[in-house]
Amino acid sequence: MHSLTQEIRSFSRANLRKQCTRVTTLTGRRIIETWRGACLQVEEAEAAPGGSGYVQDLSADLQVGVVKPWLLLGSQDAAHDLETMKKYKVT
Repeated sequence: MHSLTQEIRSFSRANLRKQCTRVTTLTGRRIIETWRGACLQVEEAEAAPGGSGYVQDLSADLQVGVVKPWLLLGSQDAAHDLETMKKYKVT
């Protein structure tokens, strides 16, 4: 059985998908962030039509990702929800 440390050490950056992150500021300004090699490239995109592109989300994010049976990934909302913690047997 491999340990998590061994898995992390053997991981190759070549296995990662190319990813772009689109950010919309409170003023509606759009920015696209892309990793190229070891550098972060930032591009300005067209502003959101109709002004502000910000939508406030007040709903709780109770999603939990099971990385390993003993390693879970989730938000502070999930960590504060007793039913979610019971469901995943977090003690």
